[in-house]
Amino acid sequence: MNLSSSMLWHKRLGHISRQRLERLVKDGVLSNLDFSDFETCVVCLKGKMTVKTRKDKIDRCGSTLDLINTDICGPLTPTALGGYKYFITFIDDFSRFGYVELIHEKSDSLNMFKAFKAKVELQLGKPIKAVKSDRGGEYYGRYDETGRNPGPFAKFLLECGIDARYTMPGTPQQNGVAERRNCTLLDMVRCMLSNSSLPKFLWGEALRTAAYILNQVPSKSVPKTPYELWSGKKPSLHHFHVWGCKAEVRPYNPQSKKLDPKTISGLFVGYCIGSRGSRFYCPSHTTRIIESDRAVYFEDKVNADPNFVPREIPFGEKHVVIPFPTSHVPNVDVPIVQQPATNQGEHGEQVESGLPVDDTVVNEVPLRRS
Repeated sequence: MNLSSSMLWHKRLGHISRQRLERLVKDGVLSNLDFSDFETCVVCLKGKMTVKTRKDKIDRCGSTLDLINTDICGPLTPTALGGYKYFITFIDDFSRFGYVELIHEKSDSLNMFKAFKAKVELQLGKPIKAVKSDRGGEYYGRYDETGRNPGPFAKFLLECGIDARYTMPGTPQQNGVAERRNCTLLDMVRCMLSNSSLPKFLWGEALRTAAYILNQVPSKSVPKTPYELWSGKKPSLHHFHVWGCKAEVRPYNPQSKKLDPKTISGLFVGYCIGSRGSRFYCPSHTTRIIESDRAVYFEDKVNADPNFVPREIPFGEKHVVIPFPTSHVPNVDVPIVQQPATNQGEHGEQVESGLPVDDTVVNEVPLRRS
């Protein structure tokens, strides 16, 4: 046995690294070791191998719609207005301009992509060339005894001639653009909900607002704002307001009367899509979201309670079926109160029974003539 063998001491010392062995020799703890026999240890590979982040630079696309990054996040609890539990993102790799859509189930991803594809290809006048996603069943398909069985999403990409790019299993960093966008969106949603007194089921409204904001502000990945690279125009931020702030809103109401108040109190929850207006949550007026372009904002008044403390809002993906919350009003039997019987007086007035009635007749006093 070669007592100066580095591999021998490598095993004796619990499979420490070669650098640690060299340090022991340098410090004089061990005699000169023979590192000529030091080789790759299979035991170390089995016990220590980690996922290494790729440091090589990935080539960026040179034009819009060359590559679309997509990912699905959810389910989130509680469900958003409309019963939505998931959201899907589509991010253009060149401009970083992103679209976000709320969906009920992961199987809705194909319909969302078809609508997205028709819209952006008509806007920019060119087709989508490639789509990058993970290997989830909604994108990649499933495996059976015959091998891979492509799902509807993969079949649609094949029919349209779109190059489908998939990440390797267990490597979400290969779809880093979409994964990072989802993290950023959820970070913003947490902050917006924590800063307001609004209920958590409005996370869908906060999510749409966060996606709208990210398209208008600079990014580290691109030299200009995503909106400018996407449309060729500089964004305008003059219509932005603090999410969750109080507002006096004048809704459209053709049945309003002359003396009715012209505004209702509400809370700002987002921007209208496709029109110049804002969205408001007015729980004292209706359970629906109101859209209006006539409102006065009180951006210094976000929390109704002066003693309000921002609450912690954990967001996570739970693979459970969450039913859409509905409010059930229990049937309450209201007892019928029997009214006391009444008697009719001499002149038709109602007299309650059981009460003493003074029926004494007062004699008339004769008048004396002078």
